[in-house]
Amino acid sequence: MDLRRGLELNENISFNIELATDLSPATLREMYVTMVRIRKFEERVAELVSKEEIICPCHLYIGEEAVATGVCSALRKDDYVFSTHRSHGHYIAKGGDIKALMAELYGRATGCSKGRGGSMHLASPDMGLPGSSAIVAGTIPLAVGAALAFSLQKRDSVSVAFFW
Repeated sequence: MDLRRGLELNENISFNIELATDLSPATLREMYVTMVRIRKFEERVAELVSKEEIICPCHLYIGEEAVATGVCSALRKDDYVFSTHRSHGHYIAKGGDIKALMAELYGRATGCSKGRGGSMHLASPDMGLPGSSAIVAGTIPLAVGAALAFSLQKRDSVSVAFFW
């Protein structure tokens, strides 16, 4: 699936650098592309759910794209993100493979969680997403525990809890 299809990007997009003085125009453009990629993916998922092609319960991330993009753009691959039942945007913003995400929603073994997690329980430890919890705020103790482990291991990594 080509998520750039229908996406018209003007190479000369100008940004108000006064709002983000430490971010280059290239970084801001990359963040914009990530937000649009999340939105296009979620719109496609909504279509597939309405056609009953995807039958797992899906909680979309539409309208929240900037949150995941902003947070994840500051993270490294070895940083952890603990996500919620609205995990698609976090997975994409952290650099996850969109085809593997779609395969997961279809319950396929080629999915990012081998088809076992579905929409609400994504996991991709290799990219820093150890797991998602469908329990609102259930990610907070997980992220705190991971941060403590990083500290005890003297690792220069951070742990993020999305909890809404």
